[in-house]
Parts: sequence; structure tokens; C-alpha cells
Amino acid sequence: MMDKPSEQFSKEWNRLHSDSVKWAGAAHKFGKAVFPMWVADMDFAVPQCITDALSQRIAHPIYGYPDHDLHVQESAVRWMQQQYQWVSEPENFILVQGVLPGLFAAVRAFSRPGDGIIVMPPIYPPFFEAVEQNGRHLLSVPLLDGGNGRYHIDFAHLEKVLDKARMLLLCSPHNPVGRVWSRDELQQVVSSCRKHGVQIVVDEIHADLTHTWAVHTPLATVDPQCVLLASASKSFNIAGIGGAIAWVGESEKKSVYLAELRRSKSLGMNTFAKVACQAAWDAGASWLREMKDYLEKNALYLQSFLHQNIPAVHFRPPDFGYLAWLDLRSFGLSDAELHQRLLNAGLGLNAGLGFGQEGSGYVRLNYGTQCARLRHGLFLLQQALPS
Repeated sequence: MMDKPSEQFSKEWNRLHSDSVKWAGAAHKFGKAVFPMWVADMDFAVPQCITDALSQRIAHPIYGYPDHDLHVQESAVRWMQQQYQWVSEPENFILVQGVLPGLFAAVRAFSRPGDGIIVMPPIYPPFFEAVEQNGRHLLSVPLLDGGNGRYHIDFAHLEKVLDKARMLLLCSPHNPVGRVWSRDELQQVVSSCRKHGVQIVVDEIHADLTHTWAVHTPLATVDPQCVLLASASKSFNIAGIGGAIAWVGESEKKSVYLAELRRSKSLGMNTFAKVACQAAWDAGASWLREMKDYLEKNALYLQSFLHQNIPAVHFRPPDFGYLAWLDLRSFGLSDAELHQRLLNAGLGLNAGLGFGQEGSGYVRLNYGTQCARLRHGLFLLQQALPS
């Protein structure tokens, strides 16, 4: 019997003995036992359609090499059309091991060592790694904070560095600042990049988690020359299973990308990733709507709690997902002091500096959890900060 939506997401699961890096790995990450509100996975059980599909596949006791990518590709096409009114061909979707393997492969496929690659910090840390670990030159174009917690792209700065760049790595929606870029913003990015012959590679892993107050635009509907990476992993809480899709619309570009994916052994999904992703895209839409409703209520509760109890913490509900970008700069504490205060209170958050120097004075808090756990985490945050 399926739990009612409110019961389904309010049920607290013990994840300490489930090989969870968020829970079991927190003590190693922070050097002591903490209440974990850091790494980006949720404390919600996956939808029944996924567990049923996995159980059915597991019942066949041979787990050999998988085949038939077409079924998953067709599921991805239907999902994109239903969610975003984006129509594409199945063959334009390539199955890859994960968004990050796909991102790193795109850097190698469409740039050369020493080439300039643009990123827009504060940003998900592996974006820096994708540039530097592949021997490319990092070109930083920091986002602009509008003063109300809503970030914007610095188009004037972007124009100044595009002539030095081969590629732009775009995070859309943007982790950690919480922005879903508007279609107009994306069109301006694409126009500028085309003028300078700059390839765009976009990570859209958080797109399905866009809230009702925002609208996500797949970049491929604006820029058919882009390389787009997406996955069911964040939206359906299956990051531990892996698997992602890469969309490449141009046949010549697709051939170049496939060659690099094969060279780096990043091509394809494992058996269980294919089953889970297909089940999510074919039958998970209603669960996703209910889960996002729960997240939106959590975001508004978080905003209300901070306003009433810790008004010096500046927070704007994000356009997507469950990651709160908290501005603690008004306390006048160093990043080291903030870190120590949070540790002393027993709360595990992501330090803002991990997302680039522009994250100094910030922390990222994961509210993809039960409301009761969120309340506990916010109580710890209140204890950690000066009154």
C-alpha cells in the first residue's frame, strides 16, 4: 500500500547502515559525529515504480552485460517532451556512466590542453576539476549577487574573456546559488558564445527539481550546438546507482564525443541504472510532483524560521531543488570561525569556499529531508551562530 504523500516524505529512514556517504561518511568528512545536511542527496525513499522495476530485474539471477539502449533513449525523449515540451530524436541521447564522466569527456573531446574554459563561480566544485585536471586554463567569470540573494550572470565580464576561451561550462540550474536561468539569459549566453566560436557544455542534472515559481529551459532548445548532460539521479534520489544521458544534436560532433567516451571508458549505463532511469522517466512523474511540493514547503519553512529566529542569515528560496545557499557574512566571522562553530554545534554543512572564493562567508544546507529533521538542523544552526 502506497503511503500518502505527506506520510511518504515525512517518514524518517535510518541511513547509518546503508552505505550512505551523507550519514555514515559524515564523521570522516567532518572529523566528528555531526547531523548531516551537506552532500546533495535526499532522505526520501525512491518511488515505488523504481523499486518494483529493480526487484523484477534482480529476480533474474544473471547480471551480464546490458544491451538495448534504445528503450532508455525513448524514455528520455518522452520525459523531455512531457516536462519541457522539448522534442528530440532518441539517437541524439547518449547513455553515459554519469554526469561528471560525461562532463569531463566533453572537456577532452571539444578542447585541447591549455585552452581557456569559462566557469561561473560560486559553482559545483567538479567544474573546477574538469578544467584543471584535464590541463585546461580556468577562466573565472563570477556571478553577480543582486543584493537580495538573487544572482545574475556578469555579461560584461563574460564578453571580455570569450575571445580567450574555447568552451563554457554552464550549470543550469546553477548549484549552489539556486538560480534557474531564464530563456532570455540563456539566449544571451548562447549569442555571445556563438559570436566567439565558444562551445557550451551544460549540466542540467537539477532541472527536474525546478519549483513552481520558476521555469527551466533546456539549453538544447536555444542552442542546438551545445552538449547537454542530464540524469534522473538527483530528481529521483538514485545517485548511488549512477547513469546519465548526454544530448548531442550534430552528427559530426556526436562522433567526436562518442570516440572520447569510448577512449575514457565512460560510455553506457550499468544494468541497474538503465532499469532505474527508465522506470523513473516512464512512471515517476506523479511522485516527483508530490516530492517537489514537499520540498517547496520545506524551503518556505526554512525562510520563515530564519526570518523569525536568525534574521542575520540572508536566504532566498532557490528556484529549484533542496540546496539552501545561506549568507552568513553579516556575523563578521572568518570561514574558519564559521566552520568551528558549526562543528561545535554538531552540524555538518558544505562550506561556501568549496564552491570558489566567491563562496567565502556562505554555507550550503541540504533541506531535502523530513521537516522534523530540518527543524532539528535549524535549531543546531541557531545554536552555532552568535545571538
